[in-house]
Amino acid sequence: MTERKEQQIKSEKRVADFGEVLTARREVEAMLDLVKNESERIDSRFLEPACGTGNFLTAILERKLKTLRARYRTKRADFEAQLLSALGSIYGIDLLEDNVKESRQRLFELAVQCYKDSLHKKPDETFQNLIRFVLSKNILQGDSLNGIDKITFTQWTLIGYRFNREEYAFQALNNKPEDGLDLFGTSSLNEKQQPVYIPQARKRFSPVHYRKLLEGTK
Repeated sequence: MTERKEQQIKSEKRVADFGEVLTARREVEAMLDLVKNESERIDSRFLEPACGTGNFLTAILERKLKTLRARYRTKRADFEAQLLSALGSIYGIDLLEDNVKESRQRLFELAVQCYKDSLHKKPDETFQNLIRFVLSKNILQGDSLNGIDKITFTQWTLIGYRFNREEYAFQALNNKPEDGLDLFGTSSLNEKQQPVYIPQARKRFSPVHYRKLLEGTK
């Protein structure tokens, strides 16, 4: 795989206007090493609320893909389902549209290259569209500080070869027990009788085979 030249600043104007400074690879890897086991688990969920061009997102995916190749490279269906699960566990938000597009493209290219290296062929057009669909739901343009009421995330849960798909308002996911109830959440108590906030899905989809995720999405 071609080494991507590290770039931390796109322009002085973007630094001045948006405070945009991209995290260097060394710092990314050092931080991920603090949660090494989780970063290598295929379905462990990560959110980068200011993802830039995807330096954290791609590093996380690379770790997950290493696990994927070690476990599932002998059977195409298992490999494909788990690859989508890995992509579906990575979330990113950025204020700038060009960063969102670049992040999605970098993750897409990593996934396709991993597929080629592992299964020794290029993924078909349908599967490439599935990759792009998952990324379109997970890597979003928005303001993670002042615009969380406008952001909706999709939770993907793989069971066998089928995905349970649920949509959650980001605002609801950020609520705390003391915030009280809202349209998408309920409060409960844990075993220590402490309040626990349980977000409620805004929308649920019927479980579907991973190859049919695009059906009924138009």
